[in-house]
Amino acid sequence: MDCYHTIMRSHGSENIEMFPLHIRTAYADLLNRLLDLEASNTMASLASCSLFIKRVGGGEYVYAQGRVADGTNRQVYILPHDAAGRALIERFRKSRADAADEKSAIEITAKALRAAGMLRLDPIEWRVVHALAENGIFRLGGVLVGTIAYRCIVNLLGVKLLSANSVTTDVDIAGKTVPIGIIPDVVCPQTALDRLEMGFSPMMEADPALYGFRFKARKGEFKVEFLTPLTGRDIEPGRRTEIMQLGVPAIPLRFLDHLIEEPLPAIALGRRPVLVRVPQPARYAVHKLIIARERDKKRFALKAQKDLEQSFDLQRVLKNLDPESLADAFEDARNRGPGWRKRLQAGQKAMDRLLGNP
Repeated sequence: MDCYHTIMRSHGSENIEMFPLHIRTAYADLLNRLLDLEASNTMASLASCSLFIKRVGGGEYVYAQGRVADGTNRQVYILPHDAAGRALIERFRKSRADAADEKSAIEITAKALRAAGMLRLDPIEWRVVHALAENGIFRLGGVLVGTIAYRCIVNLLGVKLLSANSVTTDVDIAGKTVPIGIIPDVVCPQTALDRLEMGFSPMMEADPALYGFRFKARKGEFKVEFLTPLTGRDIEPGRRTEIMQLGVPAIPLRFLDHLIEEPLPAIALGRRPVLVRVPQPARYAVHKLIIARERDKKRFALKAQKDLEQSFDLQRVLKNLDPESLADAFEDARNRGPGWRKRLQAGQKAMDRLLGNP
């Protein structure tokens, strides 16, 4: 698959500081290698493995099929049959180099990206994201959102932005239940967090139905939270909302559906590179405008300012590098109803007052 920023237009970007072409190309190569490695790991338990395309409910998906230890055949979901899925099938058919050589190449490329100054996760963030990725969270529909996702998006775009230097004590995972006909697997995030030996445990909630949607480490304020789009007008007390294939309850949030639609693969840099899924940059920019106006003005004024700064920087980059995706994201949000249009306009006006027109 081509990395997001390698297919962008480069004219008109004089005021945007981008990483050199060879670094952006190295990022694209590393992303492809990680996608292949993820597929290889998924298929590792299958003998005589083959890939095929399966149609479910109007969509097409890539599966692996092969025999397991007891001799029976098993089908394993890999990813949607989109551009990335088609590229993966082609690479699988051609066969890649020896696995040991491949892992060595991954480490060397990741080291070059870190040395070039691409943003990386701090040690705790990396440990948590890596554990969740190893558990299969992102392969099965989880999307990294929030500040950590923003850093990954900035690297994905191949740009340098001051607004990406903010810190966080949260790992936020969003997702929605996918029909079992598409993804039959179920993971257990709590098991992955337990292996870290950081004392992660579910936090007490005012609504017992939400118990288990967020975990907190024994020391400090570090948390992992699971989110899902809100369906209906309001959150119903006592109603348990789950992301079934992730095996967790999740707090329903309005406007989240637009953010996590058609997420992109990206790299979370740290001790080792981790393959994650993040929102499309344009959708992230639009979502931040909306959320900034939803926050309590007294309690979360600084967070609202951070939202507007991130949206401003992404809009400025995308207007130069990929204006079509930005226009599409705004149009999609506006078409979702008057409430969306009102909040989007208010967020844009607030951003213009604070930072100017991107």
